[in-house]
Amino acid sequence: MSSQCNLPVEPPTDDTILCLFFSSKFDSNTLLLEERCLELNNFIKSKSKDYIWHRDEFQVYVPIVNKDTDQPRYLCSTTCFGDNLEDEWFIVHIILELSKQYKDLIIQVKDNDGDFLLIEAANLLQSWANPESTENRVFIYNHHIHIIPPQVVPLEDKLELQKALRIINETPHLTQAPNQIQEAILNRIGNYPEKILEHIHRAAVTLPSNLATLLTLKPSLIAPIVDAYCNHDVIDAKCCKNINFDDCITIEVKFTKFLYASLVHSKLITSAKHFIGLKNDKKNILGLKLMCGYQIIMNKASGNDLYSSKEYHRFLKSLKQNGYFRNNIEGSKEYSSLLERAQQYYSTVECPVSSHVSTIMTDLMVSNEFSTLKESLKSMQLTEQSSNLGDNEDWLNINPEQLNQLLYTRYGKKSKIKTDDVVTSQRLTEELSSFLKETSDFEGIESDRNDLPEPDSINFDSDQFVSCIEKMLKILSTGTEHSESDESDDDSMDYNEHDSDECDKELQAKLQQMTTENLKDSQSVLGNIIQSVKEEKAAPGPSSNLMRSLGISKTELLDSDDDN
Repeated sequence: MSSQCNLPVEPPTDDTILCLFFSSKFDSNTLLLEERCLELNNFIKSKSKDYIWHRDEFQVYVPIVNKDTDQPRYLCSTTCFGDNLEDEWFIVHIILELSKQYKDLIIQVKDNDGDFLLIEAANLLQSWANPESTENRVFIYNHHIHIIPPQVVPLEDKLELQKALRIINETPHLTQAPNQIQEAILNRIGNYPEKILEHIHRAAVTLPSNLATLLTLKPSLIAPIVDAYCNHDVIDAKCCKNINFDDCITIEVKFTKFLYASLVHSKLITSAKHFIGLKNDKKNILGLKLMCGYQIIMNKASGNDLYSSKEYHRFLKSLKQNGYFRNNIEGSKEYSSLLERAQQYYSTVECPVSSHVSTIMTDLMVSNEFSTLKESLKSMQLTEQSSNLGDNEDWLNINPEQLNQLLYTRYGKKSKIKTDDVVTSQRLTEELSSFLKETSDFEGIESDRNDLPEPDSINFDSDQFVSCIEKMLKILSTGTEHSESDESDDDSMDYNEHDSDECDKELQAKLQQMTTENLKDSQSVLGNIIQSVKEEKAAPGPSSNLMRSLGISKTELLDSDDDN
């Protein structure tokens, strides 16, 4: 997907990449396309004005290089969301709102995992849908998810982008995804814009007046400052020895809960501990960490002009190699115009985060608004009122029951075994027997796959096999013989009934000998599986994956062992 956008510089990891196409013929004039880009970005800002982006702010832009002249004109975005996955789903919310407002937009969105929208609804997809078969088949159009099925374009036919866009535009009723898939994705997104407030945490922090003014003037700066501190290295730590932690005031700083938890649980840089002195309280410690993060950012960008850095020269070289300047002579009017556009693109899209943020902070600090606000904050004497600032921090602590429920709700399937049920060896063998009836292939187990067998395929009587396994499992777990209802009709047998009984008794004797040696009681089956799950430690393994397919989470299985 990144190659479609023809970005001259490799996009960062953990990113959301999207292209916004126009269903109607759009004038190829670049100026008109840029005007449309500005209109969409204004809409995006209106929807995200109170949102704190963890890394990159979501915005769309005109691709600066477009090699494929046959491809329709489009806008694109590459947004790195870093460690906070919630940013990605907020972007999906904005995209859906964009498609509702602008009916001519057809939007294709992916991340490092591919079509992540389908991943969220994986349990509801038809069997044909997999990462290899959905290329150019998944779009957002008119506030709905659209999936081009094989009935419209066969899987063996390579689906070109132009044809896919035409299908979505002309026959949307054939491609709109079922309601269950739409609902699964909407449930994952959550209830925005109300959800924005749920992720905000305000805390009282003691800061030098300059940084306090910056964070009051532009609260979104908290994200790069916290990120710089939490990801500092040895070289970054050295620049924090001589930070200026004087002229401090106490203000209320707005964090996301993710950022606040990250900052609280990060150790204080050793070289900066002597600044705390006698004021070793939480407000000072938080402020000192933020001041170190601010210093790290400014140190990385100090003395470097945005357009004299190595990153900018690599970017410019890439543009020249891609024919961006169209053979214009350097210094000419056309060349200068293209260079100005390239510099604007670089400053908003391609430049390093530290350079971009330091430029913003430097510009703010020389503004009249900054000096006015600084004096106002100092005169308010917030230090005496700091005890009333900040939100409750109970959300930082979560009990085991809440964690179990959270993990099970997010990752577990619909349970066949209810939470209150006692997991016994008999119940477990019943569920294992049911599990064996599922259809299996190299991709795993599917209970509702109704595909017909391929010609010349090997025929296998699965019912007869499962019946045999069920009998063995029941004997192993209970030590009793299978019931008469499981026996075949004696009239259909060619051998003598007495001989059949003798064979059954001999088989049972051997099986009972095995249970005497290996299974002391009916709990042994469950005990062996629990032990296998324990040995997997943190990483999921075959045993825990098998249990989850039955509707039993790893935590529930271990809890049942503890209760016994």
